[in-house]
Amino acid sequence: MAPRPEESKSLHPGLAEPRTNEEWFDYMFYEPPSRPHLPPYDTYLAMDKEDPRRRRLNRSRNRYHSALVLAWTPAVQHFESEIMELLDANEEAPPGARPGLFIDGPPTVGKSTLVKMIGRKFEQGLRRDFPERFAPGRLGIYVPVVYISLTDQVTPKQISLAIARYLSVSTSGTKDAVDDRVLTALTACGTQLLIFDDLHFLDCAHKEGRASNDHIKFLANHAPCTIIGTGVDLEDSPLLSEGGPTGPVKRNSRIKSPPRSGPRTQTAGRFSRQELAPFALDTETEILQWVGVVNSLENALCLYLHEKNSLTRRHWRYLHDRTNGSIAGLHTLLRRSAVRAVKQGTEAVTREIMDSITLSYTHERAYAKVVELQSRPSAKNRNKPNKKPTAADGSA
Repeated sequence: MAPRPEESKSLHPGLAEPRTNEEWFDYMFYEPPSRPHLPPYDTYLAMDKEDPRRRRLNRSRNRYHSALVLAWTPAVQHFESEIMELLDANEEAPPGARPGLFIDGPPTVGKSTLVKMIGRKFEQGLRRDFPERFAPGRLGIYVPVVYISLTDQVTPKQISLAIARYLSVSTSGTKDAVDDRVLTALTACGTQLLIFDDLHFLDCAHKEGRASNDHIKFLANHAPCTIIGTGVDLEDSPLLSEGGPTGPVKRNSRIKSPPRSGPRTQTAGRFSRQELAPFALDTETEILQWVGVVNSLENALCLYLHEKNSLTRRHWRYLHDRTNGSIAGLHTLLRRSAVRAVKQGTEAVTREIMDSITLSYTHERAYAKVVELQSRPSAKNRNKPNKKPTAADGSA
């Protein structure tokens, strides 16, 4: 039996990746730490560093910053619209494969976070509209969302076992027996949205990977739900194509559908593919979207001396260069900078603080290339201090 919402909050100060219906239940009712109330700065400074009140306040701020608000970006809004439309179109569709969606893109652009946010919002809407379906006596009977995070070199049986464990179905017996119980359970539980995260772990270079690919098609044929998948480089994967790409893929847009490649698989005929790319700064609209995300995160900081909108006005381009337009990189950089600002007593996220943070190897390599290019003489005139973009100040 899953814990009640109030128990969930006390037992789980943080969240792990949901692997079961109970853990998804925790995610559904999890509320991040609220913004701590700051006493006057003079009062705070008067506290000794070992004063329990000061230590508790700083710990509360660190917990709050660690769960820094997730931005509902234009990309998230786009995919929410796409997925909700598919769910509506598929709800009472006749037997057979329902159209699905694969979200492709490089690591750290927020694919996993995006699908969980949308799945959570979808179920929250159902809980508001149909509370009787979620009555305590029916807990575990109605499961509208199933979220499965795939593992390396996953096999077809492992996929079915993961769904079976999620739905608390017996995992004993042969693959066919487990498959049958899974399909029965998905129907009985009224599952409408089946999410497969990390589809790139279907390694179609191996027999198991090709079989797993076929298994996704099997589930799409027989499970009465909408399947959404995420992965890295799915365009070049045999999941969609038996051949290689026919042309280069431009990576200068947040959401795109690159040119299609060689012979299609059956999966390609049933799933659309769209790409979630890092934020770009090629147009004024793209700049304003990035600045808006920076602004929403900056406004959430709980620091005494942080200059309002200083990151939004002066460092929006630096933040893009530093994170390569990655939403995950931006979150990591600002969360760690805020924690360090509290620890060091600077009480502000500054360029110096951000420069002292070491991000992932991929982000640091990309930033090193940017710095190297900017150091060339021909780049000096192109990299003068940022001009404030239109509407970048305030609530852009």
